[in-house]
Amino acid sequence: MKKSKLFFVSSEVYPFVKGGRGAEFAGSLPPYLQALGHEVRVLMPKYSLINERKHIIRDIIRLKDIPVKMFNGDMTVSVKSGFIPETKTQIYFADSEKYYKRADMYRDIRTNLFFKDNDERFIFLAKVAIETLKTLGWQPDIVHCCDWPTGLLPAMIRDEQKRNNFFKKTIVTFSINDINEAGLFDKSVYEKTMIADEQAKDKCLHKNKLSFLKAGMAFSDAVTVPYMHKRLKSISKPANDFESILAASKAINDVPFAGDHNLWNPANNNTLYKTYSAEKFERKQTNKEGFLADKRSGFGDDQLIVGILAEDIDRQQKSITQFLKSLKDVPLQFFIIGNQNPASIGAIKSAIAKNYKHKIFTYHDPDDQFRHNFFAVCDLMYIPPTDNFSELYYLNGIHYGAIPLMHKANHVADLFDPIKEKHLSGNAFIFADDKELAKKALMAAEFFKEKDKWDVLVKRVMKTDLSWNKFTAPFIKIYERALTKL
Repeated sequence: MKKSKLFFVSSEVYPFVKGGRGAEFAGSLPPYLQALGHEVRVLMPKYSLINERKHIIRDIIRLKDIPVKMFNGDMTVSVKSGFIPETKTQIYFADSEKYYKRADMYRDIRTNLFFKDNDERFIFLAKVAIETLKTLGWQPDIVHCCDWPTGLLPAMIRDEQKRNNFFKKTIVTFSINDINEAGLFDKSVYEKTMIADEQAKDKCLHKNKLSFLKAGMAFSDAVTVPYMHKRLKSISKPANDFESILAASKAINDVPFAGDHNLWNPANNNTLYKTYSAEKFERKQTNKEGFLADKRSGFGDDQLIVGILAEDIDRQQKSITQFLKSLKDVPLQFFIIGNQNPASIGAIKSAIAKNYKHKIFTYHDPDDQFRHNFFAVCDLMYIPPTDNFSELYYLNGIHYGAIPLMHKANHVADLFDPIKEKHLSGNAFIFADDKELAKKALMAAEFFKEKDKWDVLVKRVMKTDLSWNKFTAPFIKIYERALTKL
């Protein structure tokens, strides 16, 4: 593909904020595309949660007080600028006192209910995207929209294409990363978009409601969903509106997830006790000892530490308990971190204490700084089955030397090569059932006893590249196909 101008729009971008998997996608893919020579910029809301001083976010004189026409009157927006950390990718922030100066991105923290004006907040973001580009005079070849909050932007760009030539040579792609969100609102919300084509409304409706998700799919030149073939295979009967919309579509591109080795990199991560790499592997042990001593984990250095990362531990409690039960006869230590209900972690810990002799250390609601140290401490990593693509952490964890212990049905299992019993080839311990899980864990424990052999294995696994360096190609092909239609 020729060198192109790409403009990403997302309601969240990591590491500024993160509510779901889409934030990591929007924060990681753009820098890798820019590294290929494309000109890439990103836009997101300037939430109160974002620390301007920490991220060096500055005002731009020419982007102050940009007029934005909304259904309820004329407004203005000031767009600020910064860079995605550890990259040279420019990111813009739409600053609005009315819509984004709140304690959370989507919900009222007092009630845990979605803000009643989420429709307006993200219609506003779409309009800001259009007006920012016009003010800059920067005509993108590709506008890449991320997840349901940006779902009406493709329809608005189509409307613009009918009325002026600014987006005449622009194609639109729509990526769905956060599963089970359809962005449903009363159908009357369509009038707030101020799109002239009333007939376009029908393409946005799902069960007589306006769906931002369906709108994004209907008006984009290309739609992507990670591991779509596995997702559809698991949908025998749609369980919710998201699955219903997805199952009805026949034009979705199946794409992979990828790790982000710009931000998830032990060689330049100053939150660690000691930075390290495959070339300076001995520092991993120093890092491990410092962290575990500070946390008073009680772990010894004679057994493998298996990290269990549970982002939805209430629903994953059963599978974690079964996982631990399968490994009751293998000499291991378990380090469990999880979000949501600390009582679920407590229940798991109590069950282990009563029935097994394993050492266990738990931590509730970790931030990303803690996760970096978690990866650095763990020898093996297990992520319980879930539908929110937490498996992405496998792709980042290997860079820290946390070798995956995963079921073969895992979304990302196809990206890994199984470690063989008599060889040091492969980069993951992959199992098919509980019996094989115990066998693979015991194999790892035996390898661990032979330090030289284990170190060779881990150093080689750390060099595995499952970042966007390897996986930008599917998106380049999607862009190319869409651009040929102009």
